[in-house]
Amino acid sequence: MNEILHANIFFVIASIGTVIFLVLVSIILFHAIKIIKSVRRIIEKIEAGSEILASDVSNFRSQIINGGFLSRFLGLFIDYAGRFGSQEKPKRRNSAQTKKSKSKDDEDE
Repeated sequence: MNEILHANIFFVIASIGTVIFLVLVSIILFHAIKIIKSVRRIIEKIEAGSEILASDVSNFRSQIINGGFLSRFLGLFIDYAGRFGSQEKPKRRNSAQTKKSKSKDDEDE
């Protein structure tokens, strides 16, 4: 009777351990599946972005081959130089000239 009792206790403990082990494995698998789904969504977004980038690069390449990009690029610098290069810069007065002009203004009054 003593041996049967020991065997029953062993099987009860082994059953509880197996159930706990399976619950832990299930939790780990659940979280692993969530991580894999997130990674899959990120990869899909990266693939969509790479397709857009590939189309942009092909458009850029076609503009370079046709010469449109180079003319626009040079036109941008020419336009920039034309706007800011032709303006006269205001001359700065030194402090001696400022004092003379103030004294002349006082005399005129």
